[in-house]
Formats: sequence, structure tokens, C-alpha cells
Amino acid sequence: MAGRIVPFVIGGIVGAVAGLLYAPRTGEETRAYVADKANEAWGNAQNLGGEASTRGQDFYGNAVAKGQAVYQNVAETAQQAYTRATSTAQDVFNSAQERVQEVAGNAKPFATTQNDELREKIEAARQRIAAQVAKNAEAAQEAAEKIEVDAEAVAEETADAAEEAATDAEDAAEKAAE
Repeated sequence: MAGRIVPFVIGGIVGAVAGLLYAPRTGEETRAYVADKANEAWGNAQNLGGEASTRGQDFYGNAVAKGQAVYQNVAETAQQAYTRATSTAQDVFNSAQERVQEVAGNAKPFATTQNDELREKIEAARQRIAAQVAKNAEAAQEAAEKIEVDAEAVAEETADAAEEAATDAEDAAEKAAE
């Protein structure tokens, strides 16, 4: 690859030397011509730089303006979204609060009714228990009285049997003594 580049570079150098040797102007004229062209190119570059700077400033100004407009638009949209979200949240909260109050209002009569019914059932159960206790006490009293009567009867029969046994024992003792 280096073998192909070397002849090309040598040819360029030879061409440049031949061009200078056969140039229609003198060195001073050529230098002046080159300086004029360089100044002209420098002036064009400055003009292009100025235009580029102006265009850049215009672009920057337009970009800033557009950026501010976009920022303003986004800020307004965000504010609107925030306002809608706040409003919606407040509506949901108010609706939920009303529903809770409604349910609580509906639950009070139900709870009161249920409590009243429960109290009535408890009182009825107390009365049944009191009646059963009284009935059991009466039955126990009757059983105690019966046991007392039976105990008296047994005591009388035992006393009678003891008298009879004593009489029989006396009779037996008299017979034995005879």
C-alpha cells in the first residue's frame, strides 16, 4: 500500500513545482493574489461566523421561547390535572363520608332493635329461671315435709316395735323364770 502512495505524493510535489515555475505571475503578484484571496476567505468566514452567531442566537431565542411555552403549557396542564385530582379526591371522600354516615344512621335503629329484642329475651329467660327455681324450691320443701312425715312414722313404728319387743322380752323373761 505504501508503494502506491509514494508515486502519488511525488507526482503532487512535481506538479506544484512545475506550477510555480510556469505561473504567469511573478512571486510578488502571486503572494499578493494569495493574500487577497486569504483576506477574502477570512472576510467570508467572518461573515459566515456572524451569520451563524446570529442564527444561533435566533435559534437559542426561539428554543428558549418554545421551551418557556412548553414549560408554561406543562405547568398549566399539571395544575389542571392537580385541580381535577384534588376535586375528584374530595368528591370521593365526601361520597364515602356520606355513605359511612348513612350506614351508621341505618345501623343505629337496627342495633337498637336488636338490643331491645335481646334484652326482652334475656328478661324472659330470667323469669323462666326464677319460676323454675321457685318450682324446684317448692318441690324440695314438699320432699322435705314428706321425709319429715315419713321419719315421724318410722319413729312411731320403731317406738311401737321397741315397746312390743320390750313386752315380748318381759314375757319371755317371766316364762323363763317360771
